Amino acid sequence: MNKTTAHLAILIGLAAAGSLPALACGGGQKPADTAAAPSDSSAMVAPALDSAASTASASPADSSSAAPVDTSPLAQVLTTDSGQVGKIFDAASSAPAATLKPTATAADPLAKGIKDASKKLPAGMQPDGPMATGNLKEKGNLQTDITLQPGKCYSIVGFSKTVKDLDLYLLLPPGVLSGQDLTDDNKPIIGGAPQPMCPVAATAVTYKLDIVADSGGGDVAAQLFSKAK
Repeated sequence: MNKTTAHLAILIGLAAAGSLPALACGGGQKPADTAAAPSDSSAMVAPALDSAASTASASPADSSSAAPVDTSPLAQVLTTDSGQVGKIFDAASSAPAATLKPTATAADPLAKGIKDASKKLPAGMQPDGPMATGNLKEKGNLQTDITLQPGKCYSIVGFSKTVKDLDLYLLLPPGVLSGQDLTDDNKPIIGGAPQPMCPVAATAVTYKLDIVADSGGGDVAAQLFSKAK
């Protein structure tokens, strides 16, 4: 028997015994190896997805843990009725913006009136920011934004020579009444003596100041005052 015949006989014998290694036509084991790969891959990816899901579910809780803005009044208010406060806020939101005067001259009658009225404020109060001015018809109103900073106490003074009852409303969007004047005259004050407004918020908060000519009309002004706590 030559080598070729001998080798052929050995191969036939091995094939019959089931010991012959799989060839291309006998690759029944290859799909099994391929199928195992996705199983291993999914096992590796699953922990990462679980971790991402845990992080995503934790995010809302982290966001909700942020301290909300304090909505309690900063000064006295005459009404807490949500419907009435809502009407005041809507009127302020649709009112024209007041004209801001960065500097006030001594000859300005509005500035003089504000200065005289500010003598009733707690000691140490100084003008803070521009003076809001405008001209109002009776029942008309103007609005301006006022930002109150932490670490300070505040008062707001209004004045008009011709408006008999000038009203001031300090509003926190979207509709919280944070303070108002308590008088029916032409020199309204929010946060006057003995207790000015001293915000407890850790960050600056922007309010809307509504200036209303409740009785009479004419030129009006409002000025923010502040001092360190």
